[in-house]
Amino acid sequence: MIVEILLFAVGAILLHYWISRPRGMPPGPMVIPYLGSRPVINVDHVQNMHKIYGDIFKSELGPHKFIFLCSNKLIKEALTKFADRPQSEMLHFLTDGQEAGVIMSNGKRWQNARRFLLRNLRDLGMGKTYLEESILVEARALVKDFSSYAGTPCHAPESLNVAVLNIIWQMVANKRYDFHDKEVLEPIAILRSIDSSSTIMLIEFIPWLRKLLPEFVKEKLLTGIMRKVKDSIVTLLKDTIDSHRATLDPTNPRDVIDEYLIAIDEKSETAEYFSELDLMRIIFDLFAAGFDTTANTLRWIILYMARFPEVQSRVQQQIDEVVPRDTLPSYQHKSRLPLLEATIQEVLRASSMIHNGVQRAAQTDTYLAGYLIPKGSWVFGCSGICHMDARYWEEPQEFRPERFLDQEGKVKTPKEGFIPFGAGRRSCLGEALSRMELYIFTAALLQNFTFSPPAGVEVDLEANPKQPSARLSKEQNIVISIRE
Repeated sequence: MIVEILLFAVGAILLHYWISRPRGMPPGPMVIPYLGSRPVINVDHVQNMHKIYGDIFKSELGPHKFIFLCSNKLIKEALTKFADRPQSEMLHFLTDGQEAGVIMSNGKRWQNARRFLLRNLRDLGMGKTYLEESILVEARALVKDFSSYAGTPCHAPESLNVAVLNIIWQMVANKRYDFHDKEVLEPIAILRSIDSSSTIMLIEFIPWLRKLLPEFVKEKLLTGIMRKVKDSIVTLLKDTIDSHRATLDPTNPRDVIDEYLIAIDEKSETAEYFSELDLMRIIFDLFAAGFDTTANTLRWIILYMARFPEVQSRVQQQIDEVVPRDTLPSYQHKSRLPLLEATIQEVLRASSMIHNGVQRAAQTDTYLAGYLIPKGSWVFGCSGICHMDARYWEEPQEFRPERFLDQEGKVKTPKEGFIPFGAGRRSCLGEALSRMELYIFTAALLQNFTFSPPAGVEVDLEANPKQPSARLSKEQNIVISIRE
């Protein structure tokens, strides 16, 4: 009798599960009730599922649904329909689960933060030529630091990260770090240690699993990791805010933090969206986005140049023809260095670091390509798939900067299927700054150095499997040679 009752209860639970499921969702791997399907987390998973299911598919974890879009048309359509970010405790670990900041906030909080940052970053030079001198200062220092590694196989120097960070950090906090300052290197190392592993995802997205696991297991696999990151980052951010508050002169703001503190004190009609908690998260958003993507793209550029020496040589030749060797390339030379610009574009395409895009969320039940996207679904625009799609690119596996040049050798406007900075209202707000940094730093490095693999070794352009959610380069030795 007990067995029959248990079987009936299990049957009733399963029946309720299947009856309550939304109908008409995109295809995807088999779903196990209350557990979900095979996790689709890393780049390889997405690529494999795309081959099986096509341009739109889903995966599930617990009650959460993840929709992956793999064509230019679907991505562009979705980015206009889905403007919100999904909500998750993990995404807001710095603020104890409370929505804050600009990258992962929604509604008026996001609109207010984005509008404030765009206005103030532009006032401080983002996208304008007078910011160029600050970037050139870092480029000169970067050339000097790279020279100290010349001739001996080594990883890309850490100064690459700090040089990029210094640009945004001077705008945000009016501070420049030394390339070997441990104060900034430690948070960078901790940020890199965050790994969206399958274990963390399972614990985060299957609520009943979190309740079942013993505290010491959750501490080791999730809670302890996130606390370590939070404590280190929050200490740095609070110290920065406190020092600004102590020296604030409302008549003479020095940077974004000063402007934000002034806005907090003004008690305007949008005052409810200005708080020190929001400021802390905004600084973190800019800190992470301000160095990570650009610095890692520069790493990819160095590796691609070492892998394709003929491209590197042609770019260097063009730089030499246009820029005197005792002068760093600047924006005044950009129109005469089309191959350099095309090469940067091609590395952005080929590396596709933010392969799956930055997640969006469906605010309501929505139909896309004839499929139901249930309310609350996480939506990913997989630009990396588009960047390797033969529908948009001839021989996409080939590294060919000329695809971004017209018949006259001038840079072509990016074509369909090229989405390195996202699209729509939530596209990367630092795109103009990132493009300027990529151009000046790449030009300075290639003018002064040649990059090559150690003797008998081939450069590995496969992504680092230890960071599955993004296409980061593998740590590997290169040889930096000073050009005569």
